[in-house]
Amino acid sequence: MKNKYKIFLLWMSIGVAIGSAIYINSLSLFFFADETDIISDTIISETIESKISEDIVDIAIKNVIVYPNLFDKRSIYIDIEINNQNGNEFTQITLSNGGKLIASDKIKLRSDKRTYFQSFLVKDNIDFNKAFDIKISSLKLENNISNNRYSVTTSLKTEKLNIALISGTLNYNSKAIISKIDNNFDHFFPELDSYTHNFEEFWFKKYDLVIFDNFPEIPVSDRWFNLFIKKIYSENTSLVMFKGDTQDINSFVKMGPLFGLNFTKESELKNVAKKTFFTKNHFKSVLINDEFFYKQVLSGEDTYFEETIEWISKKKDLKYSFFLGNKNYHINEPVFIYGFANRVDSDRRDFTAHLYKNGVSIRKEKLYLNPISNYYFNQFEILDSGDYEIKIIDKDNFTIEMINFNILEELTKL
Repeated sequence: MKNKYKIFLLWMSIGVAIGSAIYINSLSLFFFADETDIISDTIISETIESKISEDIVDIAIKNVIVYPNLFDKRSIYIDIEINNQNGNEFTQITLSNGGKLIASDKIKLRSDKRTYFQSFLVKDNIDFNKAFDIKISSLKLENNISNNRYSVTTSLKTEKLNIALISGTLNYNSKAIISKIDNNFDHFFPELDSYTHNFEEFWFKKYDLVIFDNFPEIPVSDRWFNLFIKKIYSENTSLVMFKGDTQDINSFVKMGPLFGLNFTKESELKNVAKKTFFTKNHFKSVLINDEFFYKQVLSGEDTYFEETIEWISKKKDLKYSFFLGNKNYHINEPVFIYGFANRVDSDRRDFTAHLYKNGVSIRKEKLYLNPISNYYFNQFEILDSGDYEIKIIDKDNFTIEMINFNILEELTKL
């Protein structure tokens, strides 16, 4: 019978930079939580009754969880659960990407402690098309080292927008905007001798975002404007305009409807907010009505651009994906399942994991939300080997994900 309370583990994490990654040592704290209010980062595995002799020494990677960092879309977390049996020494854990070492740490094992956790925050110069390899060094008396390494690929990628920055003239705001763009961008600005733009490359490349910086300084023709509208609408491109002090007012008025504004005189801009968001169907635009944007950047107080990029980036339909923490589970080992959305979702969702064997329903478990890492999780303990399927069902009885996996015989029988 289940007790009213379960014990859960919350990771208090301290980050230390190493090369292109940050490793996080886990400090374990225990809490008692009601079953309906999960506050932990992962469920503590229930004690597994082992028939293996206490003399055998073994260390194994049990679960690997890969999920996005909500506070920085350019990085991801890789959390590792490690099981220790009778190890009483240091072990080295390393993380590589495409054969390149990106982070490492040491873990002090104690023979009386079975479960350890390690987290890496991965960012910068990572090739998401290549595998992430996790290895833990073998112990002195360890015979089975096949479970000391694990390889995982991920569909997660750092979100980088393709940006076209178009400047009417180079100005202080230009430098400030460039300092805030750490994505891929092409800069179009007038040639110094002729003061004319060369837009040839612009028309043949798809952009996620176009930024007008004090543009246009000279009048744009109706033909150019109509071609521009056709391009950004057909390619689902967003638009941001920084008001400058030398923009051609007639062209600026012509572009007003792209920002949900209709005005005929420049003086009317005084009544327009410093930041205006506009959306119509799939099109999004932002007008930043601040000629001195750069002063905010220099002072470090600016949030205009961060909020703008965050809002522009939210184009994707909300979608949840679910995964297993390991490729190979054995009888009596908890099967860990987790999932998360492709973008920030402030609502708390109701998901249920239904376990099937040979098409027959065996049991179901509610998935709990980790409020710190914002993924849903739970685990099954399966007593028989064979092929299984997990269906993730939402509150409307819609199947979100189907996961097929195999449970192997107990290690003692292999």
